[in-house]
Amino acid sequence: MKIFPWLILAITFLALAYFYNSIAGEILIYRGFGGDTLFAPKSVFTVFRVPLIELVCAALVEVMRRKFSRSESGRAAASIWNVLLYTVAFKSLFQTFEFIASFVYNAQAYADVFFYATIFAVVGGIFLVIIRGRDVFRNFRREDWKVSAGEKIILVVLLVLYLFLAFAPGFIYKSV
Repeated sequence: MKIFPWLILAITFLALAYFYNSIAGEILIYRGFGGDTLFAPKSVFTVFRVPLIELVCAALVEVMRRKFSRSESGRAAASIWNVLLYTVAFKSLFQTFEFIASFVYNAQAYADVFFYATIFAVVGGIFLVIIRGRDVFRNFRREDWKVSAGEKIILVVLLVLYLFLAFAPGFIYKSV
C-alpha cells in the first residue's frame, strides 16, 4: 500500500500528458479569494506545475514518514505522515480532474465538483491527522522530531523547489 499514493500521483501526470494537445491555449495559474485570476500561455511548465507542486509536497511528506517509521516511538507519527501522503495524492488527482474539466471539456459544473472534492480531501486529511495524532501531539517528545543533516538538506531543497513552483509563475506571467 505504500506505493498506492505514488500511483495516484503518477495518474495525474499521465492524464495531463494524455490531454495535453486538447488543453486550451491559456492556463489559470492563480485564483485569489477576492476573485482575481491570472492566466498564462499553455506550456509544459504551466500545465504540469500544480502536479509538480504536489509531487514536491509528497516527497517532503515521504521524507518525514520514513524518518518516523524507523523508530519505535515514531510509528504513530509515521501514520500521520502516511495520511498526509494520501491527502496530497488525492488532492492532486482531484485538482487534475478539475483542470481537465475546465480546460479540456469547458465543463464548469464538473470542474466545480472536483474543486469541492479537493477541499473535502484536504479538510478530511487534516481532520484524520488530528484524530490519529492526538496521542502523538499529547505526548510530544522533541527529541523524536530531530532530523539528520541529510534530511535537513533534502527538506530545504524541497522547500526552495516548492516556493519556486508556487510563486515564480505569478511574477513571471504578471509582467507579460
